[in-house]
Amino acid sequence: MRKVLPISLAVLFGSLLVSCSSSNSSDTESQQTDTQAVAQQSTQEVATNNDNICPTGQQVKTIDMQDMTFLYFKYEDHICATLKVDLDKDKTKDWSKDGSGWFAAGFGAPTMKGSNMFIFVPTNTDTKDTQYDVFANIGGAYGPTKPLDTKPADGQISLLSSSLGQVSFAIYPNNVDGVNIEDKKVDMIFSHSKAGATEFAPGHIAKYDGLAMDFE
Repeated sequence: MRKVLPISLAVLFGSLLVSCSSSNSSDTESQQTDTQAVAQQSTQEVATNNDNICPTGQQVKTIDMQDMTFLYFKYEDHICATLKVDLDKDKTKDWSKDGSGWFAAGFGAPTMKGSNMFIFVPTNTDTKDTQYDVFANIGGAYGPTKPLDTKPADGQISLLSSSLGQVSFAIYPNNVDGVNIEDKKVDMIFSHSKAGATEFAPGHIAKYDGLAMDFE
């Protein structure tokens, strides 16, 4: 079984950009060159650590939301991911002043009910040295079904890095109920609290459900 790793401070994902093609052949060639350069740069910024859990050179996919972004790829027996909160949006702009709130990703269900939630909770409100604890829960019809201080089971998730409003991690689907590494689609939900929430408690101010990771 794999143990949860300590967090190191780093910003490890860049967004994967895609250039549109042009009808002009010379412009198309130029755009293709630019696209290849951007893709290479993006994949070289994928989260890595000494055990090479999430190596560079992988194809990164993205789930975009109103004020959150989830980047991911599959590697061997796990999924490498970064979850980011956009600090420039109306509901999250206070994070840069008042400190991080908690934010969460749920796996294996299209809504909160039955979702395997991993919640990233800041240990402090220091905007320049933000670190996170990770908690785990199962969503119910009216909120979490387990005690709020429940920790992930051994081998479910490895935290790789963090910064304000951002965490990179590896999740091991075969150790998460209702999810398998061979799945071509994994239902997802996401949520976050207000700024300065250093304890996990029900009461998100944004929730995004009906989303999914696509491995086709």
